[in-house]
Amino acid sequence: MGDAVDNCIMESQTHRRSWFGLICLLGMLLLFAATKATVWDTLDPDCFWHLRVGEQLWREGVHPLVDHLSFASQKTPWTPYSWLAEMGMVRLWNIGGWQSAVAVTALLSAGILACIAYCCRQLIDAQADERSERLLPTLLATTFAAMLSLPYLSFRPVTAVIFLLAVCTALLLRDRRLNERSRAVWAIVPITVLATNMHLFAVFVPMSCAALFLGSLCERHERRRMARNLLLTATTGLACLCTPMLSGAIAAAMHYQWHDPMVASPIISEMQPFYAGVAGKMSALLVIALVACVIRKPSVRAGEIIWLAMATLLLLRFGRFAPLFVLIAAPILAVTMPTGSDAVLGRRSVQWASIVVLCMGICRFVILFPSGRMSVETWANRRGEDVAGYPVAAAEFVQGYVPPASGRIINEFNWGGYLEWKFAGRYQTLLDGRTQVFPIEFWRQTYLADEKTRRQFLGSVDADAAILPISKSLFRSALLQLGWKVVHRDDRAEVLTPPSSNLAAIDDH
Repeated sequence: MGDAVDNCIMESQTHRRSWFGLICLLGMLLLFAATKATVWDTLDPDCFWHLRVGEQLWREGVHPLVDHLSFASQKTPWTPYSWLAEMGMVRLWNIGGWQSAVAVTALLSAGILACIAYCCRQLIDAQADERSERLLPTLLATTFAAMLSLPYLSFRPVTAVIFLLAVCTALLLRDRRLNERSRAVWAIVPITVLATNMHLFAVFVPMSCAALFLGSLCERHERRRMARNLLLTATTGLACLCTPMLSGAIAAAMHYQWHDPMVASPIISEMQPFYAGVAGKMSALLVIALVACVIRKPSVRAGEIIWLAMATLLLLRFGRFAPLFVLIAAPILAVTMPTGSDAVLGRRSVQWASIVVLCMGICRFVILFPSGRMSVETWANRRGEDVAGYPVAAAEFVQGYVPPASGRIINEFNWGGYLEWKFAGRYQTLLDGRTQVFPIEFWRQTYLADEKTRRQFLGSVDADAAILPISKSLFRSALLQLGWKVVHRDDRAEVLTPPSSNLAAIDDH
């Protein structure tokens, strides 16, 4: 009897130590996600035009807008379908400063991974025949989610919506664990209403519910479960219609899917397949490993498999869908991967090491968090010219030395939003990242054109200056052939002015 009691006590202590080790290591992972915003990230190029659109919404009200940021955009109303998030971004920026944008990005990134870890636990606990607690698979599956999703998280509306979708996934999987009797699951309906006013990704909620409904049909569950899943699908689908921008949002989604030449081109990196590049090849190997685990242990219910299949199709379409894919892929991986030994998490060496690293990481996060005295331009370019940044010095040169005769600036894709924010109405840009705002023919004459067509187009543009990157400029050669001259150059950008400008050219050799 005494030996049995001692064994129970030892097992209980081992269990507690393993859980403590899991919490410490998950804390390290969440801190890593948060620290990405302070150590590695620069502000997303799109965040600046989101801020300008948000300001216009505050001034003019929530309705389709006529664009005044770019001189080449269509002057017919367009739909800012992320209107609620854009207005929130402006308020956050104005009240808390740009540092608050960094803080919120860090919190959302960590929050998304925390929700994914919770989803893993819910799906593991829902497996009635599972004897192992699968603590180590929980950690590894959450790490898998971090590797695939973190590159796509930044200060822009979609990150907030991905967090809301992660919460909805957690509620749905918790409901599955509770034999589909949870009242809390109905919170996904108002969350979907909120999300649909922030980004088109909100439609992922009714898609997930539809997958669970189809799974219940395949499993021939009792009518209560099928009716419940159908009702969740219907109510979240109706929730996606609760936006004042409904018709424009649908039109924008159809445009992106079928008619946007930039989306179909290799220009925008996040619109490429997720397996593009070296990092993409590593991601592809991870996804293949996930498929192998599901085939090896096909114990997941039909609803989750259908959900995973839909998410995989999205992932194969565009890399930007990776954060949506991992919401269901990570929990399924936690259930199907080889168990391993959870005892490794309970080793004191692992725990003490994780605690030390966690404390050091927190200190590093605090030290590297931007101070109130630092300008946003200094922060955005802090990693040097080898990392994507913004033409701060070139923009200041234009402000100081180029009089706004036409009030127009020629720029390239990733700098349009920053220049619209920097010049604040003094100059209009040629283009920015809102591909749906520009005529299709515009893209065919610029980014998707040959050199001759591009030169002819730029020759018809009346602008005061061009701000172009030092490396890989698409417009530089055409402008030089048209007689434009380089009047400023720094480590990141150069300024060109038209032949009629009185500014002296610098040595271009």
